[in-house]
Amino acid sequence: MLRPEKMSLLEISIHKNSIPEFLIEVPKNKIHIKLFEDTEIKTPHHLRREHFLTESTDRDEINQKISDIDECIIYYFQNFELDPEKIEAPNKDLRYKMEISSMIDGINQLHDHITPEIRHLKGFLNDIQLEQEEIKKDKLLKDILIWLSDYDITSISLDWFDQMEFRVFYSTPSEFSDMEVTLEHEEIPVILEFKEFSQNFTFFFTIFHHSYHQKITEICHSATEISNFEVYFNETGLNIVLLEEIIKFRYEKIEKNQKLVELEKNNAQKFRAYMELLQSFKKYELLEKQCRETYRGDIVRLKAFIPSEDQDEITESLIEKFKGKIRIVSHTMEDQSKEKEKSEEKHIHGTESEEFNYEEDKETETKLIVPSLIKPNKLFKPFTLLTRLYGVTNYSELDPTPIVAITYPLLFGLMFGDIGHGLVLFFLGLLMVVINLKHKENSMYDGGFLLMWLGLAAGFGGLMYGSFFGYEELFDPLFVNPMHEVTTILKMSIFVGVVHICIGWFLAMLNDIHNKKAFLAFAEPFWKILILIGGAIVIFKFNFDLDAWFSPNSSIPYPILLTIIPALFLLISKPIGRIFGVKYLKHESVGGLMGEQAVDVAETFLSILSNVASYSRVLALAMAHMGLMLVIMEIVKMFNSVIAVVLIVVLGNLFVIVLEGILAAIHALRLTFYEFFGKFYQADGIPYKYTEISSNYSVIEFGEK
Repeated sequence: MLRPEKMSLLEISIHKNSIPEFLIEVPKNKIHIKLFEDTEIKTPHHLRREHFLTESTDRDEINQKISDIDECIIYYFQNFELDPEKIEAPNKDLRYKMEISSMIDGINQLHDHITPEIRHLKGFLNDIQLEQEEIKKDKLLKDILIWLSDYDITSISLDWFDQMEFRVFYSTPSEFSDMEVTLEHEEIPVILEFKEFSQNFTFFFTIFHHSYHQKITEICHSATEISNFEVYFNETGLNIVLLEEIIKFRYEKIEKNQKLVELEKNNAQKFRAYMELLQSFKKYELLEKQCRETYRGDIVRLKAFIPSEDQDEITESLIEKFKGKIRIVSHTMEDQSKEKEKSEEKHIHGTESEEFNYEEDKETETKLIVPSLIKPNKLFKPFTLLTRLYGVTNYSELDPTPIVAITYPLLFGLMFGDIGHGLVLFFLGLLMVVINLKHKENSMYDGGFLLMWLGLAAGFGGLMYGSFFGYEELFDPLFVNPMHEVTTILKMSIFVGVVHICIGWFLAMLNDIHNKKAFLAFAEPFWKILILIGGAIVIFKFNFDLDAWFSPNSSIPYPILLTIIPALFLLISKPIGRIFGVKYLKHESVGGLMGEQAVDVAETFLSILSNVASYSRVLALAMAHMGLMLVIMEIVKMFNSVIAVVLIVVLGNLFVIVLEGILAAIHALRLTFYEFFGKFYQADGIPYKYTEISSNYSVIEFGEK
C-alpha cells in the first residue's frame, strides 16, 4: 500500500521585479503552484488588478499579439502540410535561443520575429499565384492571336480601320450565344466572327461603325475584351516572340519565388521553436496570474507545494538565486482534515526584511487542498490505469493500487479461467509492450503489462478449473470444474467477496488511524468487519437453518449473536465516544449520533447482503465462459473437414476471448469500484502537477535589459 508523498507548503514573498525570473525557476524545480479561484470574488478590491506586470502595456495589444503569433504558426504548418509533432528536434546546441527580460518582452520579441517572416512567405505565395493567373491569361491571349493570324491581319491592315472599330473578345459559350441573339435582335450592322476554342471559351471579334461603340460595349459587357493586341502584329503579320518572352519571364519569377518558399519550408524547426516558445509564454502567464499583490506594492505573494524531501534543496536554490529579494516560509503539511491543515512548526528562509512578511488576508484565505504525489512501484504501475478511472487519491488516504494489483487479476482469472486463453492474452500484452518500448510514457505500454498480468491470472484460473482452450480432459483441476460443482464455486465466490469487502473496511481503519482518528477506526469499520465475518460463519456453517441460528445447543451457542453483538457495538460506539469527549465528535449530539448509527446499522446489513451477492457473478461468468467453449466443441463435432474444424476452433476461441474477456474485465472492475473502493476510498484529491516547459526546440534565457 502507498501513501502520497509528504508535502510542504511554501508561502513565498518576492519582489515584483523578480517575478519573470522566478517563473522560469518554477518548472525547473517542479513546484506545484496553488491555483486561486475566481479572483474577482475572492480578492479584495485593494488587491485586484488587471495584470500587475503589464501596468504600462496595453493588455489588449498583448492579447492581439498572442493571437497574431498563433495565426502565423497555424498558417505556416497548414500551408506546408506539416505536422509539428513529427518535426525532428535539433541537437541541444542548435536549439533556438531567446533572451528575455520579462514574459511580455518575450511575446514582443516573438511577434517581431515571426510576423515579418510570415508576411514575406505570404508575399512569395501571392506572387506565385498572381503570376500563374497571368500565365493563364497570356496563354489564352496567345491562342487568340494565333486564331486572328488566320485572317491575315497585319499592322497595315489594322490601320485601315478609320471610321470602323475592330474589337476582340472571349467569353463562355453560353454567354456568347446570349450576345449573338442580342446583336441580331438589335439589328446593328456588324461583322461577327467566332471560334469555339474549348468547352470553356469562345473567341470572337466584331467590326462595326464607331457610332455603335457604346451599344456594343453594353451588349458584350459579360465578355472579356483583349486590348492592345495590335502590338503583336507587324507589317508581315503576327509576331509572337514578345508574348513568349513575357511568359518565360513569368515562369522564371515563379521559379525564383518557389525557391524562396522552399527555403522557408526548411525553417520548420525554427517555426516549431516559435510554437514551443508561445506555449511556454502562455504557461508562464498563467503562473504569473497566481501571484497576488500586497498592500506593500512592490512585494507579491503566492503559495506553492513541493515534496518535503526536496524542501531544503529547492528553498536553498531559490534563496541563493534571488538573495535579498525573496522570503520563503515553509510548513510540513499534515494529513487533510477539518481541524488541522498545516503544521504549527514553520521554517523561514531568505531576507529578514519586514517588508517581505507573508500575511494571509482573511478575505482571500481558503481551505488548502494538498496535491497528491504517488510514486508507484514499477510492478504495480500498470494498475494505476484502473485506479485513476475512479479518481485521484487524496492527501490523507491510502492509494489502493498495490491491493488492486492482487485482487483485480484474481477476480478476472476466476471469471475467465482458461490456460490457453490466458496465454493468448499474455502474448498479446507482450506484443503491446514490445511495440511501445520507445514510448514508455504511452498508456499502451502500461496497458500491455496489465494485459500480461490478466493473462497470467486467467491461466491460474484455468489450472483451478482444469480448462485449456475449452478442453477439460487434459488434466484434473486443482479445485473443481464450475460446470460440475456449481454449489462449491458459489461458496468460493461468496468467500472471495467476504474477504474482499473485509480488506476494504480494514483499509478504512488504517486511513482513520493514520489521520489520528483511532477511535473512529474501532467505532465503525472494525465492527462492520466483525458483522460480516460473523454472518459468513453463520451462513457457511448453519446454512439457512433458522432454528440452528437461535439454538443454544448448536456447536456455537446462539450463532446469531455473532452478528448481533457487533451490530450493538456499532450502534453505541460513537455516542460513547461523544460522552467521553472524543474531539472530532464534540460538535455532534448523543441523540443525533444514536439516530445516525441506527441508520448505519440498517444500511450495513442491507449493503452486506447486496455486496456479497454481487460476487456471485464470479460463478456466472465462469460458467458462461466454459459453456461457450462447450458449444464450440459441439459444433466442431458436426464437421469432418479439417479446414472447417480449424476455422471454427480458431474463430470460436477468438470470439470467446474477446467477448468473455471484455465482460470479465468490466465485472471485475465493477466489483473493485463499488464493493471494494466504496468502503474506504474517497478519490477526491488533486494530482501534484508542475508546469512543464518544453525545451526540445527552444531555450529561454533570462537577462536584464
